[in-house]
Amino acid sequence: MKKIITIVLLVSINFLIAQNAETYYKQAQDFFEGKDYTSALSTIEKAIKLDATDVSFYHLKAESYEALNQVQESYNVYSKAILKFPKESSLYNKRGTLLYYGRQFDYAIDEITKAITIETNDTLKNEYLVNRGAAKAQKRDFKGSHDDLIKAYKFNPKHIGALTNLGSVCDEVGRGDETLKYLLEAVAVDSTYYPAYGNIGFKYQEMGNHKKAIEYYNKVLELDSKEPLGYSNRSFNRFKLGDIKGAIADIEKSILLYPENSYAYRIRALIYIETKNINKACEDIQTALDKEFTLSYGNEMLDLKKKHCND
Repeated sequence: MKKIITIVLLVSINFLIAQNAETYYKQAQDFFEGKDYTSALSTIEKAIKLDATDVSFYHLKAESYEALNQVQESYNVYSKAILKFPKESSLYNKRGTLLYYGRQFDYAIDEITKAITIETNDTLKNEYLVNRGAAKAQKRDFKGSHDDLIKAYKFNPKHIGALTNLGSVCDEVGRGDETLKYLLEAVAVDSTYYPAYGNIGFKYQEMGNHKKAIEYYNKVLELDSKEPLGYSNRSFNRFKLGDIKGAIADIEKSILLYPENSYAYRIRALIYIETKNINKACEDIQTALDKEFTLSYGNEMLDLKKKHCND
């Protein structure tokens, strides 16, 4: 009888531990959703101490560090979790996403490829394909990006990320006649998804229809008044229409919101060149280069520097 009681007690203790860990996890989620990331972090630590076998606990811990701009700590959590859960594809995908935002695109692609290789669920595999396609586009492997995104689109023709990203890369692979098709499908799926409107604006911008482009960037900013790319792209189109005051106002707002965007400095440099403020233009050209403009957009800033700036 004593043995039976002991076994029952052990089972009860394990159940209580799991129950308490789950309680901490739910509390940590509430803190995270309320943007109290420090409390989320301390609370999820309690959950992990009670139960180190739930991968979702590690995700929340890493995401809390990331929200606190402690990116290296977030990366370290994913790395440690991968050692515990080497077959968990989501960890590789998330670590790849961190590398993507750190502009380490080759490493990001390697990580996401691991996630794709490991994952057996086709829906998740498709999500990872979209992410890898985005990373390939950033390193200017447009064909590879298009290949990934078309696979994702064929699997799910209403995937908002696949549709929007296809709208970004079609022009780069000689399929510009398909760009608006995918982007209009994207806004049909979700009329509030502002990145699709931004890419439609960019298409009209490339076509030289700057008034139409501004209409779509206005839509972006109606949906998200703090979207820096909406301001930077609207700035360029205002600049092309001769609205220098409006262009400067927009680009200053964009840089304030997103100072790491090398493309914004390119736009402001063009405005300064037009207004004969060459010293400031050269400062922005150099800033764009320092922020790795060439990696994502090609040699335009190098050419402008050679033409306008004396070292």
